[in-house]
Amino acid sequence: MNVREMALMHARLPRFQRKVDEAKEVIAEALERMRSPYISFSGGKDSTVVLHLVRTLAPNCPAVWSDDEWNLPETVALVDATPNLHRIAARVQHAEWFTSWDTDQPDIPEGTVWVDAPANDGLQTYARQQSYDGAFIGLRADENSRRRVHLRKFGQLYFAAKHDAWQCNPIAWWSALDVWAYIHSHQVPYNRAYDKLAEMGLPLDRQRIGPLLQERVAGYGQMAILKRGWPDLYNRFVAAHPEASTYV
Repeated sequence: MNVREMALMHARLPRFQRKVDEAKEVIAEALERMRSPYISFSGGKDSTVVLHLVRTLAPNCPAVWSDDEWNLPETVALVDATPNLHRIAARVQHAEWFTSWDTDQPDIPEGTVWVDAPANDGLQTYARQQSYDGAFIGLRADENSRRRVHLRKFGQLYFAAKHDAWQCNPIAWWSALDVWAYIHSHQVPYNRAYDKLAEMGLPLDRQRIGPLLQERVAGYGQMAILKRGWPDLYNRFVAAHPEASTYV
């Protein structure tokens, strides 16, 4: 049985529908508290579901995608097909030797807004500039212990004083199978890089879309997966950042 078949069976379960209903209730409450929210969109499965859930209640809610300079082609294709999406670019430090857009005059794609901000603060800086007062985020507790602790402490909807804005995590307690059940049962367009990861035999909990390399998780085989699935992109990335080859 493939993932789609498993997901569609899972979608018929009453407990899954309860999770969907609860997520919509959290979103509805957040929309009552926020005057000008946005959806933080990464191109991954979780933010894809959050985008669809939020827009069932607020169709005009904008999405914001932060271009990390090095992206899977499937991610770019999904972003290109997503309506009402704002593209930004800012420096993000992923390792001591790798910071995206780390040049004096970054050559960003046309239609992308450059955010001059301290490394790793681009999205929050842009949100403040646009006077957004809330964000919908695809954070899930079962991804890692750090996120689990964070969500247990703050919950699915809270006011982040540091950012002076609301943060809503409507799928905080969903599993990866819940996410795929929603995508397939609602026929939501998704990042086709996941199909390649599945073809490579990676289990659901290792099928992740994000920056090409983050130093704190690089030892988990991130570069080996890239080299196997997207060899041309891997070669270009290693040519620009030779240190990445040490993780294969």
